[in-house]
Amino acid sequence: MLKHYYALPPLANRAVLVAWLALSPMAWAMAGTSNTQPNATSLQQNTRKTVNGTVTDTNGEPLVGVSVRSKDGKGGTITNIDGQFSMQVGDGETIEISYVGYATQTLKANTTTPMTIVMEEDKKLLNEVVVTALGIKREAKALTYNVQDLKGSEVTRVRDANFVNALAGKIAGVTINQNSSGVGGSSRVVMRGTKSLFGENNALYVLDGIPMQGLRTKQSDNFYESVEVADGDGISNINPDDIESMSVLTGASAAALYGNRGANGVILISTKKGAVGRPKVSFSNSTTFTRPFVTPQFQNTYGRKDGEFASWGEKMERPSNYNPLDFFNTGFNVSNSVALSTGSETSQTHISVGAVNAGGIVPNNRYNRYNFTFRNSWDVIKDVLELDFSLLYVKQNTRNGIGQGMYYNPLVPTYLFPPSDDFKRYAVYEMYNAVRNFKTQNWPYGNLGLGMQNPFWIVNRNKFETNRERFIASFSARWNITSWLNILGRARMDNAYTDFERKLYASTDGLFSKPAGNWMTQDDKNTSTYLDFLINIDKQFANDEIRLLANIGGSYFDERYTSKTFEGNLARVPNFFHPSNMSPTESSTAHANLHTQTQSFYAKVEVGYRNFLFADATGRIDFFSTLLGTSSNNVFYPSVGASVLLTEVLPLPKNIFSLWKIRGSYAQVGNPPSPYLTREAVALSNGTPKSGAFTPASHLKPEMTKAFELGMDLRLFDNKLNIAATYYNSNTYNQLFRYKLPPSSGYEYAFENAGKVNNWGVELSATYNQKLGPVDWSANLVYSLNRNEIKELLPEYVTDRTTNTTVKAPTEFEVSSAESYKMILRKGGTMSDIYASHLKQDYQGNILASGGVQKDENDFVKVGSAAPRYNISLRNSFAWKGIELGFMFDARVGGVVVSATQALMDQFGVSKQTADARDAGGVRVNNGLLNAEQYYGVAAGGRTGLLAHYTYSATNVRLREMSISYDLPTAWFANKLKVNLSLTGHNLLMIYNRAPFDPELTANTGTYYQGFDYFMPPSQRSMGFGVKVNF
Repeated sequence: MLKHYYALPPLANRAVLVAWLALSPMAWAMAGTSNTQPNATSLQQNTRKTVNGTVTDTNGEPLVGVSVRSKDGKGGTITNIDGQFSMQVGDGETIEISYVGYATQTLKANTTTPMTIVMEEDKKLLNEVVVTALGIKREAKALTYNVQDLKGSEVTRVRDANFVNALAGKIAGVTINQNSSGVGGSSRVVMRGTKSLFGENNALYVLDGIPMQGLRTKQSDNFYESVEVADGDGISNINPDDIESMSVLTGASAAALYGNRGANGVILISTKKGAVGRPKVSFSNSTTFTRPFVTPQFQNTYGRKDGEFASWGEKMERPSNYNPLDFFNTGFNVSNSVALSTGSETSQTHISVGAVNAGGIVPNNRYNRYNFTFRNSWDVIKDVLELDFSLLYVKQNTRNGIGQGMYYNPLVPTYLFPPSDDFKRYAVYEMYNAVRNFKTQNWPYGNLGLGMQNPFWIVNRNKFETNRERFIASFSARWNITSWLNILGRARMDNAYTDFERKLYASTDGLFSKPAGNWMTQDDKNTSTYLDFLINIDKQFANDEIRLLANIGGSYFDERYTSKTFEGNLARVPNFFHPSNMSPTESSTAHANLHTQTQSFYAKVEVGYRNFLFADATGRIDFFSTLLGTSSNNVFYPSVGASVLLTEVLPLPKNIFSLWKIRGSYAQVGNPPSPYLTREAVALSNGTPKSGAFTPASHLKPEMTKAFELGMDLRLFDNKLNIAATYYNSNTYNQLFRYKLPPSSGYEYAFENAGKVNNWGVELSATYNQKLGPVDWSANLVYSLNRNEIKELLPEYVTDRTTNTTVKAPTEFEVSSAESYKMILRKGGTMSDIYASHLKQDYQGNILASGGVQKDENDFVKVGSAAPRYNISLRNSFAWKGIELGFMFDARVGGVVVSATQALMDQFGVSKQTADARDAGGVRVNNGLLNAEQYYGVAAGGRTGLLAHYTYSATNVRLREMSISYDLPTAWFANKLKVNLSLTGHNLLMIYNRAPFDPELTANTGTYYQGFDYFMPPSQRSMGFGVKVNF
């Protein structure tokens, strides 16, 4: 009789019991208030009657903990141990019966005789439909590869200005790094490890079946310049309230139909459509406030010496009240969205308007985005011809986004400022200069070789501003020829216009500007045109025992990028930023044009036998404009896969095994080379044509990834426990190398295909749903492990095709360099290996300290890899009577990071550890103490310090997010409104972290310059509230 509650394995049973005991006071309190008892003082209760009954499964077994609720929201209860319930309802009321793993029923209450309700297993769970490549919908049980689904609510529950950041920890096999540039910055999204040594490794985004173009933006690729990293991922412009659902294809097999563009995995986004029925209006607001989360530790007890900026003076009589963290503001993010959905049987419309207004924690950092979305669907000829049109418009402004770096970075002078001086007096960042007859910068210290200026001057008078407008128009038509054959055609135009402006006002440090000022403008235009067609077949044969699904199609994708840059010093009138005021001898222009085109044909065939055995195969051929001039400008990508439902062929107990599927697949995908490498490049030098820097690479081939995966999907105990596990292994060949040529060749360098990179790993996700008395509990575990190894680089010798001679090839490639920090590619290493300089040591590894420590000028040592060993997260949600509590713990385990910020703070004597060392009599090296100023002058010297001594574990564990929401009773609003109130928090608690900054932050969303901190703005903790109203 109790099997539905106790038919769990011992471990799961214990977990449920522990959770139940932990929640029992609340649970019993809730249970105690769940039955609505008659109240003599309530006239309304006099009209209510008692309904009672029993709830069973199809075998007649009583179900414990089934939710029985009245539709008017005034009554509710759960079934007892015998499956029985009793509650008060109004005359003619309907009741809703729901239970995890079973189909929800809505019935009219019978108050005269006891009701017998039989719950049926929810077939939708077993026949769940997911969106796959090219927007094709398939039953999840038939897939031969791993697909992970997320609802739109998952990205709006705890909001971020870039909704991609909200996916962190929720998808197995995906690593997401938030950008340090502040509100609105793009994200680094890598699936199943980095594969391309010199190409793209970020995931592809697909909106309603059509790939999105990536917007080209500047990245932080050195430690000098603090650049604004705009949202170059192309997807963060989208209003998250328009998202209906998301599917994530982490593997090559799942993304094979996208060819080269799906080589790094795909995130499929389906947006909302209009709905048939009366007009529905929804409004949502999210307001959050942010403060610095993980920050360095400063000292306030030692001041500076006379005539110096560094804080290596005597101990102050009283501790200073200067705290560099006071420089930061309380950031804010206000998101508002209004949507209208309406429609008839033949036409449905969805319109939405959204606004995001945010301010960063760095003063004068702003982000504003405005979205307009229109979508209309027509059933022109019922069940024959369907049309769909959508228009997205985005207007966006970003001001003073700071990634990291030495220049234009207010954190450098703020963090290094001596605590014995008065920082507040420099809040007046400009003062009238009688000689120059205008206000100039108030900063007496100079740049100290680090480009330092008054931090308040930097944020107000070194202005970086980006404005963007984007138009995306999409159209699709589907012709249903028969019940099993249809043709789909789609088109999209995506135009983005980005204007970047930098203004450096007069008296900006002479390293950056002449006395009157400096001005730079850059106008970028990204345009893309996409066309495709798809013939879809869904036919059953042999008395419906065999099902054939086939898709045949082709696509055309054209991308163009143009950029015009104008930069120079102002000539005569200070701070007059106009072309007429530019110095003709100290200004320059630059132009860039890129144009690529890909034409493709593809097909997919899937066969299902008796609804338990499935096999599929795909093929795609791409014709690349970037391979024109080579022996072959096309590439073929195949994939095959198979899956079997063991629950349909083995005599497994149905009360335990709801579904058990084994799957496997193999695929090939690839990346084409960059444009214009296959033909001669000609440059002008003083009006005279000369050969380009590289030899034409007519022999180039596209990069190719060959991958397979094996996995299984389990659904146990009436779909309460769902497990998906996948093992994958991939090898990427034909990496594109650039190497130097001898001067006799007439060129500087050449390109060659070679190399091999291996990635293997494990993806695991598990979801458990259970009733805890009246509370609905859901838990989700996500685990990802990836191992990356460079198996091969270039061969020992390569052929110089200009002279037909052999050239000795390099054995390693330096792909990132910032004085003491390097990322170097070596055979047997990984694509994330960090190398750093260090102090001189003896053969046993002891630091040579006789006469003071010294820098080892000849050697960089490997300090570790920036990539994590594995990621794991745990989400929980509890729902009861319209109240929902959710939270997620997240852990990144393994990897290392380096901090030049900490090194420079030590060099200038402003860090807590330099004060602790002075208090202790010196820095302990080997078995003795060394003078702290002398030690840190070497170990933390230069512009980055010796980073082997500033290497930290990247392991961190945090409470990533928490939310609590409440659905107000609809009866309060005459059943015309649905109102939801919520409180949210992000990065609420760092449970474990040894680094002086947040290891998940990155200033570069590309492949390299990872794990490197050079005065990055800190990550942020946010707390806020939200309101959702549906009319």
